[in-house]
Amino acid sequence: MERDPLVVKEGYSARSYIWALEDGLIPIYKPLDIYQMDNAPIHTLNLVKKWLETHGVWTLDFPPYLPDLNPIEHLWLALKRKILELYLELEQMGQS
Repeated sequence: MERDPLVVKEGYSARSYIWALEDGLIPIYKPLDIYQMDNAPIHTLNLVKKWLETHGVWTLDFPPYLPDLNPIEHLWLALKRKILELYLELEQMGQS
């Protein structure tokens, strides 16, 4: 996902999430598909909700935090540790 140059530390924003949706979702989205996203702050902003509605994207309401419904939640820490083990330079980048 592309970072937003207009936000603090050029992080992610509703705008950068919409850019990702335009590039990754819209080309493959078909009517009556249901798009599921978690409740990350950039996913739940009115700007994103309006964009999804304008583009006819149906979304599925998802509980704020229910890892049992989303098995990947159990793997994030293990994945992060393995990536940092394989690519030590990434940990140094995060400290700058």
